Amino acid sequence: LTDKTKDEWDRAFGYMKGFDFQKGVSDLQSTISHARKVDGCSGKVGTVGFCLGGSLAYMTGFSTDSDASVGYYPVQIEGNIDKAKGAKKPVMLHIAEKDAFCPPAAQKQIKDGVAGNKLFTVHTYLGADHAFARTGGEHYDKSAADLAGQRTLEFLKKNLG
Repeated sequence: LTDKTKDEWDRAFGYMKGFDFQKGVSDLQSTISHARKVDGCSGKVGTVGFCLGGSLAYMTGFSTDSDASVGYYPVQIEGNIDKAKGAKKPVMLHIAEKDAFCPPAAQKQIKDGVAGNKLFTVHTYLGADHAFARTGGEHYDKSAADLAGQRTLEFLKKNLG
């Protein structure tokens, strides 16, 4: 699916509405556990996700044994922001200022909810919209995507290295 047509957006939202978050997190834990055993793995494993995957990455910070998690423009996490207190490992969130799927009130709830929690780093990208890092996407913003990518790389090197 892309963001090019209303039909594709509608299909994507239909899939998201039927998604079982707890099963998704359970699947991620299974993947993390398997990845730790793969030849060449240092034993440390992180997660990175975008949109719904960004929300799942947020959830891996307190629901799995992931060593580090990065969520790009996560959606619908403000209702579960109290769970951030249970984070065990570092979590980085990239939030798009103009994201209609995570409006200003939700962004404030997220930022306020993790304020003072040393395991959380939140970056806001001024003027950027949802899916700003999707190359070729409707809201692609090269400068925001490059900055978020660099921050993600440094974060993962620090926490997985």
